[in-house]
Amino acid sequence: MLQTMSQTDIRFLTVSDINKYISYRFDSDDSLKEVYLQGEISNFKYSGKHCYFSLKDSESEISAMFFYPDNIAIKFKPVDGMKVQVCGEIKVYIKKGTYAIRVRKMAQAGIGLLYQQFLDLKEKLQKEGLFDESKKLPIPEYPEKVAVITAATGEAINDIISTFNRRLPLATIKLYPALVQGLNAPADLIRALNLVYKDNDADVIIIGRGGGSFEDLSCFNDEKLARLLFVSKIPTISAVGHEGDYTICDFVASYRAPTPTGAAMKLTKDKNDVLNILVNYSKRLSADIKSKLTLAYNNWKKLSTSYMLVNFNNVLDEKLQKCLNLDARLSQFAPDRFVKRLEDNLEQLEKRLKKAGEYSFEINNNLYNGIACRVKEELILKNIEKCEKEYNVIEKRLLPSYLNNYQNYEAKTLRLIDKIVILNPFSIMKKGYSIVYKDENIISSIDELNVDDDVKIKLYNGYTLAHINKIVKEEK
Repeated sequence: MLQTMSQTDIRFLTVSDINKYISYRFDSDDSLKEVYLQGEISNFKYSGKHCYFSLKDSESEISAMFFYPDNIAIKFKPVDGMKVQVCGEIKVYIKKGTYAIRVRKMAQAGIGLLYQQFLDLKEKLQKEGLFDESKKLPIPEYPEKVAVITAATGEAINDIISTFNRRLPLATIKLYPALVQGLNAPADLIRALNLVYKDNDADVIIIGRGGGSFEDLSCFNDEKLARLLFVSKIPTISAVGHEGDYTICDFVASYRAPTPTGAAMKLTKDKNDVLNILVNYSKRLSADIKSKLTLAYNNWKKLSTSYMLVNFNNVLDEKLQKCLNLDARLSQFAPDRFVKRLEDNLEQLEKRLKKAGEYSFEINNNLYNGIACRVKEELILKNIEKCEKEYNVIEKRLLPSYLNNYQNYEAKTLRLIDKIVILNPFSIMKKGYSIVYKDENIISSIDELNVDDDVKIKLYNGYTLAHINKIVKEEK
């Protein structure tokens, strides 16, 4: 056993020693100095001017590096899923004990199967309108309940929860665990999404996972999942992979977040930003309240010093006295007699009109009889028509004038009666006002009264007698 061996019996190597030895063996093998490979690009990314990606087939994959300036010689843009042919050297990364191919040359060999399927499905769903921006639901600014569909133990759920707690923990997060990688992942994602729909207890849905290769993310390119996501009545956020990763779910969802953390940031506001918003609202509200109070105070001050308010009793007495004067004038005017006079005039006009018509008829009749002796029968008929026309003209001239005068007199009378009714003090007294008399004189001021005076209070439908026991004078 190792524990019983003496340190002098065996020589222990360091990890660096063995990695250096393996690197030496790779460097010594001429067959690894110029290797030609064909495979599919996965997880392609830039770091500065250098390129890093994986090259794979149906069974295996190998890490690859394509350094500057070798990578500027290619005439196409490498993307995930693209099949390429490369030439390079197999190198060992001593620090981590891994190996990779350092690409010297690269040529396009065709697009990978998975990526081609992705492009075909994307084109199909786009034509059907599943990516239409007008059909996407708005994302709530301050959601109360968030449903998250992802792996229960992945980094995605941890990133989402920590982001919510760090920024503004106002929402309740409910996890709907699902597989996010492998052949069974699409069906499991569909199951979790249907469960969210059934619960119907979320303001927004986050579906996604952390980064990975194109194959790892392919479950989010499932057509059934995309169509189920499209009919969601709840706003959805797709948060799959890293910023450079795109899936079908990204195009169908209401909003595409570059990462799970980005999805959480979309649904939260920074505490300081919210505080600043509240402070600004508070300042604006205070300013509005102050402005309205100032305006109200100025209006009150203006009203309190107005002539009508300061001299209310005097103004009221003046108006009351005018009503009494008008009432007296009305009594003298006798509107009934005025109306009777108008009716008499109208009757006389009718008699004159009738007399004028009879006179006109008599003249025309005499004229007709005179002409009848001198003209033939056909001329008599023409003169009869002429006389009738003249009679009609006279009648049309006199009758409208008579009717117009009658209507004018009638309108003036009605307007005068309306004014009299309005100004009648008894009409005002119907509203609850009264008139105080002392010795048949109208009392307009409290100074005209003394204790033990007897007064008469005139109301709308009668009067009452009162005895003054106390006088309270109000200061103006």
